[in-house]
Amino acid sequence: MNERDIAKKITQHLNYGANQLDRPMLERLQSARKQALAAHVSPQRVFGIAMAGHGDAHSGHHGHMHFSLRFWISFAVLLLGLLVAFNWTEINGDETDDVDATMLSGELPVHAFLDSDFKSWLDQSSRR
Repeated sequence: MNERDIAKKITQHLNYGANQLDRPMLERLQSARKQALAAHVSPQRVFGIAMAGHGDAHSGHHGHMHFSLRFWISFAVLLLGLLVAFNWTEINGDETDDVDATMLSGELPVHAFLDSDFKSWLDQSSRR
């Protein structure tokens, strides 16, 4: 039995049940259906993040604006933090890059690699 057969049987049972109801009951059902359709509000798309426990029933439009403002302020602070961190590594990474470039270019004397004071030599050369 496929989905169409199941849907057909369900439809037959519902039609049979609806035909067994008396006229006043059908009118009340139709009235209730009209009221439900009149009260139905189509869903609207809203940009934002859903938070648990923050329903639309009590927050209203003002609550949404407050959340939107908090979201954008948090986003701006996060973006500013990322820019500062990126620039910090750019500024402080230059001296390490110079030492690496010097080592890779072979400009260091061989005894500098064997010397126990290699770190002090690096510190002195980085100050120039």
